[in-house]
Amino acid sequence: MAPTRSRIILWSALSGLLWALAWPAIGGLSWLAFVAWLPLLHAERLHNARTRDRPRAFYPYVLIATFIWNLSCSFWFFEVSEPISTKLVSVSAPVLVNTLLMGIPWWLKRIAHRLHGPVFARVAFVAFWLAFERLHHGWDLQWPWFTMGNVFGADPAMAQWYEVTGVLGGSLWILLVNLLIDHTLVTWRGSKRTMNVAVSALVIAVPVVISVVRFKTYSTAGMRTTEVVVVQPNVDPYTEKFGGMDPMEQLDRMLSLAEERITDSTRLIIFPETALQEGGTVDMSTGAMRFHGLWENDLEASASVRRLRAFRLAHPQAAMLVGMNSDRWYRDGDRPLTARELGDGRHWYEAYNAALWMPMQGPLYSYHKSKLVAGPETMPFESVLGPLGDLALDLGGTTGTLGQQTERTVLRDPSSGLAIAPAICYESVFGEHVAAHVRNGAQLIAVITNDGWWDDSPGYRQHLTFSSLRAIETRRDVVRSANTGISCTVDQRGVVANRTAWWKPAAFRAIVHLNDRITFFTRHGDLIGRAAVVITIIALLVLIASTIRRRRSIQRNAAGE
Repeated sequence: MAPTRSRIILWSALSGLLWALAWPAIGGLSWLAFVAWLPLLHAERLHNARTRDRPRAFYPYVLIATFIWNLSCSFWFFEVSEPISTKLVSVSAPVLVNTLLMGIPWWLKRIAHRLHGPVFARVAFVAFWLAFERLHHGWDLQWPWFTMGNVFGADPAMAQWYEVTGVLGGSLWILLVNLLIDHTLVTWRGSKRTMNVAVSALVIAVPVVISVVRFKTYSTAGMRTTEVVVVQPNVDPYTEKFGGMDPMEQLDRMLSLAEERITDSTRLIIFPETALQEGGTVDMSTGAMRFHGLWENDLEASASVRRLRAFRLAHPQAAMLVGMNSDRWYRDGDRPLTARELGDGRHWYEAYNAALWMPMQGPLYSYHKSKLVAGPETMPFESVLGPLGDLALDLGGTTGTLGQQTERTVLRDPSSGLAIAPAICYESVFGEHVAAHVRNGAQLIAVITNDGWWDDSPGYRQHLTFSSLRAIETRRDVVRSANTGISCTVDQRGVVANRTAWWKPAAFRAIVHLNDRITFFTRHGDLIGRAAVVITIIALLVLIASTIRRRRSIQRNAAGE
């Protein structure tokens, strides 16, 4: 009796449910990732027993699994306070688009199976999936939140070898274990059962043992330490942050919190993303331009910067890293492509999600966020979708495409010797991006973020886990300042400390290590992802050539008849 569609649907749905149970801040049972794909692989066999339709006929069943995974682990998107019409379009987009994209490696696997059999299909599938994850880190719709290796973000003892492979090493591990266990179950009655069980057990156990031993025996690198003060102001992003509370009142709240923790030994004070909010104007009535607000043409003219300067007079021993929304003014002839018209048709400005670096001595420096969130901060495929800019969510005080920088800057303070890798919010999700800063000389990672958009949901707790993975990959301490929960420090093993509570103003003082050593991953980057892309290209060329030969053979046979 052929399996029913409902039975196949149930097995497919079980895969999505297992991924939800495995995911950080949802189920948190990370070990379930090792069996999460087994139900979908079984559903594929049931589908094959029921019908011999074209490869895409199984695609809807894959979408059931990936949709359940995406929705159950990112439902917190819908906590954003926006009109329901906006939510249905822009908030649903990451869930729906990622669901569809996750199905592509499975569809290609089906084609590979039809043309070259199960062994080629499984090997190709591993490359297809890893290439998908690699490419999902760098195109206009980049959304690496659901890279499978991220599942161990809350279990750092399981991921210590990411210092060599990065998170795609975890994804490769998960894929191999799932496929080996599936093969063992399918061939259970065969003569190689014992060997298959042994191989599956070894592939699971060896990385676990290596990681746990490394976790237990790791000695913190970097003889130098420094004292930092981290501020969590807890300013409501909807009712206070962007217009509901005077920007200077917000700044005074943060400085007051910092004042309670600073000592003579403090060398760094960190404030969260968009801490500085100051509307700006440009006075063009005189021959000389006069800027008022956070204009990068003249930051010293800003009231916020003057207030920070005054605070520094009392604490000259500490550098400051402060998140801000800033702008730069341009004339028509020299404006970048992302500049917006100022209103007179002759002058333009570019907006930034930025960080202000104020060393103990020397000039101010502005770092611009490089990895922008598709929708709120950048319009993907803007030449095509630009007219849909009105649907972008207002997360951060500005919408539309922001300016960004391409160089991986290290923020240095010559007086103290500090060298910091800045990561603004979403940037902490990208391992190679952060590693590039560290490769350029950063000894410490500073994450500044505003995680208050999604209420007390799994979103901000998932976001925290990426800091643990970045700490392991680079073996750098991480200092994390959030507008509201969770601000903390993360040591070089990925262990979180000094954790603040959700929706409570707070500041804390901590000692962190400064490390100059470079890990294998930091030096060489994502070798697994690059290799997967190359193998995928070769596999696709093989599939295209096989398809052409097959069609020509069919045509010749038809002509011969």
